[in-house]
Amino acid sequence: MDNTVKKLALVTLLLGLSAPLLIPAAQAESRYVSDTLHVPLRSGMGNQYRIVHSGMPSGTELELLEEREDSSGEAWSRVRTSNDVEGWVRSQFLLATPTAAMRLSTAEGRVNQLNTQRAQLQGQISELREQNSELSEQLENLQAEHEALQADNEHIRNASASALDLQEQHRELSEAYQMLQTRADVLQADNQRLSQDRRYQEWLFGGGLLIAGILLALILQALGKRKRGSEWG
Repeated sequence: MDNTVKKLALVTLLLGLSAPLLIPAAQAESRYVSDTLHVPLRSGMGNQYRIVHSGMPSGTELELLEEREDSSGEAWSRVRTSNDVEGWVRSQFLLATPTAAMRLSTAEGRVNQLNTQRAQLQGQISELREQNSELSEQLENLQAEHEALQADNEHIRNASASALDLQEQHRELSEAYQMLQTRADVLQADNQRLSQDRRYQEWLFGGGLLIAGILLALILQALGKRKRGSEWG
């Protein structure tokens, strides 16, 4: 860490010596206190000026207002703190980027955030897998119910076909019964007619016998009268 600080300080010093005596900042830039314990903020360029802010820790963000060199050629930067305190600090203690510790802390924070997101995603994946398992089980149950419904439908269809067959057989039997009933009615009517004809014939036969008896009696009576008349004559 000390070697890094020395190298950064040397680079900063060389850059400060190569800059002009007065370099106003074109726009507000940020500078960060380097990896040093504390850096004082003075009212002017030099150690003889009073300290307006003591103990700026490493990584403190400052707004760069301008850069200058003192009479000895040492580079100084006029900066403003987040509390609007202005002062001068040696440029060698400033960095254009956050310190390695800050970057490391940021990276660690990012890693922690990513780990948290990863854990959340893993939890979501576990929930999705569980939901997928439940949905798969529900799908299997629905498929089983679908197959059962298809079997019931086929049974009902077969039963309906059987019912239609039975209905057709019932219709045919009803028609046959109607035909048999009609034939029975015809036979009954013929039987009644034949019975009436038989009684009529019997009646005619009886009447004929009666007439024949009467005629026979008349004939015998007539013959008897003639016989007596001849005897008298």
